[in-house]
Amino acid sequence: MSNELTIVLNSYFSSKNLYRLLKTLKKYKIIIIENSLDINLKIDLEKKYSNVKVVIPKKNLGLAGGFNLGIKHAKTKYIFLNNPDIEITNHSINKLILYAKKLKKFGIIAPVYHNEKKFKNYGKEISINKKNSFFKKNKVKSVNWIDNNFFIDKQKIKKNLFDENYFLYFETIDFCLNLRRNNNDLLILPKVSFVHYHSKSIDIKYKKIATLTRAWHYNWSKFYYFRKNYNYVYALIKILPNLMQAIKKIIVNILKLNMLNVYISLIEVYGIFSSILLLKSFYRPKI
Repeated sequence: MSNELTIVLNSYFSSKNLYRLLKTLKKYKIIIIENSLDINLKIDLEKKYSNVKVVIPKKNLGLAGGFNLGIKHAKTKYIFLNNPDIEITNHSINKLILYAKKLKKFGIIAPVYHNEKKFKNYGKEISINKKNSFFKKNKVKSVNWIDNNFFIDKQKIKKNLFDENYFLYFETIDFCLNLRRNNNDLLILPKVSFVHYHSKSIDIKYKKIATLTRAWHYNWSKFYYFRKNYNYVYALIKILPNLMQAIKKIIVNILKLNMLNVYISLIEVYGIFSSILLLKSFYRPKI
């Protein structure tokens, strides 16, 4: 088992994905932050896999709090932060470790999606040292943000943890902005890839809970991100299109008599006004 890397997985009703992943990732220490507080899952996983430690917090911490708790528990130099809705090979993880040793100075290094036609897990490319032969040979790119799958050096991010005011969404973008403001490079590695199943970390039977949670928190977090990092007026300007779109969907779905979608859009509006009124990220739909 590698003593250089710990893989941290944020779990919320993610048992199916966890069992799938753990079958292949046996070479590394794995810490699972079990936000659905399932003690039976903890018992079963730790019994089946000697490399796995399941941490059950006192309450659902969300993504930011879950990652911070995983970082706290990890004892290795390198940490790989992930959600369970991914597929990555041991070979790719080994390559990440090798790249990290070569690069040395980085805030985050990350693999890329295996298929980038629909989505990318990173933002705009920014200038890098063109004279760096290693960067050129391995097509390493410096970008302005990375959305998920963070490979970090624990010692370098001690003062740059995730903002736990976020529960879901924008915490990773905020994390990246904070790292860049402290002169840390965010690097993507096109020669290392993984599969991301996009918003499928939660088991299908909890789909409605997941939909409501995402509807509220995306909007709350978007306003909070721009208010925190820029100013209140700018945040209002950025959230206005979301408000108008939500109102439009309410009207359309009333006409279609689709009351579930009306309710989801009302939850979006609820998240927007909760953030505008400076309320905390409190929304947790009940199972």
